Amino acid sequence: MFRFLFLVVAGFVALSVYAPDVAQDLLRRGRDAFVAFQQGSEPVSVEPTAKDNNAGGYVRIRADYSGHYVSDVDFNGRRLRAIVDTGATLVALRYEDARSLGLITPSDRFDIQVSTANGSTRAKRVRLRSIRVGSIEIHDVEAMVLDQGALAQNLLGMSFLRRLARFEFKKNVLELER
Repeated sequence: MFRFLFLVVAGFVALSVYAPDVAQDLLRRGRDAFVAFQQGSEPVSVEPTAKDNNAGGYVRIRADYSGHYVSDVDFNGRRLRAIVDTGATLVALRYEDARSLGLITPSDRFDIQVSTANGSTRAKRVRLRSIRVGSIEIHDVEAMVLDQGALAQNLLGMSFLRRLARFEFKKNVLELER
């Protein structure tokens, strides 16, 4: 046990000498994860900035401790958590969240076969009246609801992102601009 601990500490010391930026990033992520664990949730950071204006909006989302860009998002006026996913063609909603939004009923048919990072599942296409992230709002967005249990987290996919003027990843920050 002590030998393992010694190797871990020695490895971290060597890392901090030869790659201090990496070591500092690991410490920051560890601290963020510990704080998130204590608070019972992942850190979420949506920062409106001075660039906000009535014609569009500008939002910055900081990466969470795992490197994902997680944000509180208003889907049809209801706030839910979502991961920004440039690999998702459409916005993808969890079955349970879509039910609570009134987008589907238990008798709806999920007749589209889709491939996800977790394998194949069935889905149903829907349209969202609006999606809002911070000061950015997009109307009439195509989305999919995945079959019950197929999705752990809502995904803010390209059907939303491609309608922005730009989205850009800079270090640990995702910038969205309308």
